[in-house]
Amino acid sequence: MLTLTHIADTHLGHRQYGVKQREDDMVSTLRTALDKMLTEQDTDAIFLPGDLFHSRDLRPKILHQTEQELAQVPDDVPVLVSRGNHDENLTPRDVTWLNYLHQRGHIVFLQAELTADPETAWFNPYEPDNPGQSAGFYDINVENLDGPIRVFGLQWRGAKTGQALQQVADGIRETNEMHGQPAFTVLLAHFGMEDEVPTLGGTVAHAELRDVKEQVDYLALGHIHKRYEAADWIYNPGSPEAHNTREGRDDWEHGYYSIRLDTDISVAGSAAVEFDVAHHPTKRRPYYRVEFDVTPHESPGELETAFKEHVQDEQAAMMEYCSQERFTANGEPRSPIIDLRFTGTLQFSRGDFRTDELSEWLEEAWDALYVQVNMGIRTANIQQLLSEIDEEDVFKDGKLNTAVLEDRVFETIAKESMYAEHASDVADVLGSAHQMAQAEEAVEDIQESISSARRDLFPDLADGVVLNVDEDPFVDDEVDGEGPGESADNESPVEADETVGVSE
Repeated sequence: MLTLTHIADTHLGHRQYGVKQREDDMVSTLRTALDKMLTEQDTDAIFLPGDLFHSRDLRPKILHQTEQELAQVPDDVPVLVSRGNHDENLTPRDVTWLNYLHQRGHIVFLQAELTADPETAWFNPYEPDNPGQSAGFYDINVENLDGPIRVFGLQWRGAKTGQALQQVADGIRETNEMHGQPAFTVLLAHFGMEDEVPTLGGTVAHAELRDVKEQVDYLALGHIHKRYEAADWIYNPGSPEAHNTREGRDDWEHGYYSIRLDTDISVAGSAAVEFDVAHHPTKRRPYYRVEFDVTPHESPGELETAFKEHVQDEQAAMMEYCSQERFTANGEPRSPIIDLRFTGTLQFSRGDFRTDELSEWLEEAWDALYVQVNMGIRTANIQQLLSEIDEEDVFKDGKLNTAVLEDRVFETIAKESMYAEHASDVADVLGSAHQMAQAEEAVEDIQESISSARRDLFPDLADGVVLNVDEDPFVDDEVDGEGPGESADNESPVEADETVGVSE
């Protein structure tokens, strides 16, 4: 038997919410997973298809920690890594930290040469004595197998993934003709499957993998942070750590795979090697959701009293949840991240609703690592606006004029926020962002549009501050895209949560 392991999206260096402990969590979770792979699964090789790092601009500490963890892996257990969107990030560079780790012998960095031939990818073999900056494929030679376990890598290609997959299929076939047929073929890649996770940033359909499937036995995916499997050959393990409150829910599985191959009998060039796949949850920090309906409470004082009573009543359930083995460290529950959700209709001014004070009290009361506030409320003024709005203003020829309705609602929201003096301008920004989202424009384009407007409207505010109006009755509070308030070095605690579960 031969055992391979498959982990993805470790995002080392992600200082989530600006909290240093979350940066340390990314490393400790990987450390625990590697230890289990080596001791419990007795792995012969480790696959990591993308987003080893959260950013290409690493702190020296993160690189040092990464090298320390990888140094614990025995020399005869290769760590095979392909590039994700976060490893490259924004504009490509000729040399990345993955190239550095490859040259240092900590990993084997696999990627396809896609520019020489528009129809066929070129894959260079890994040569231990002359590793270069990367390789195209790596052969694991095993006794009793009539051919190696051959592992290829495809780097993140975004919207060009479909074209790249066709090149890869042709390239794998030509590589095998040149270097001999493998007994089993693995492809590392970083993309989502639209047929499997349509709401989570999927970009590739099963039809686009038809030619790849003829050449590949196991497609090791990363990019989507939620576990999924498809067609008995496509596997995505989910990120080891949850990276927002949506990913922290129980219906999101996080972990890694072990793949056990029966190496007793095989025929080169055939699918004769049988394999079994098992998913192993990672030890990670817990998220716990607290929901509180603001509707029944007529004043800030009444709401505060009811909120504290609700939290105290919920504490025992929280402790029981966080005591699950997957959330413990050294036998003790980890301090949770709290997903605090306010819902309903606020009966008093939004300016008197001190969510910061309530979240600070909750964090101290429960010894939480961090409290992420998510708003799903409307104020009574918004409710009244919706009920009193003149039908002649918003209906034209029997059809709803959503632009007029949005302008009225967005401006009313802005007047109750910290941006009241610029309510009309803020309403325009919100309306524009909403239209961009409806047109399914790229998340980063929407973020840049909002950031640009903020700089124009509020030039004196710090870079980490973003326009953040909580009650938009036109959108679900499950917002797509990673927090636009997170600064380039991930230091800002201002983060719009609820990403789609991918690394944008």
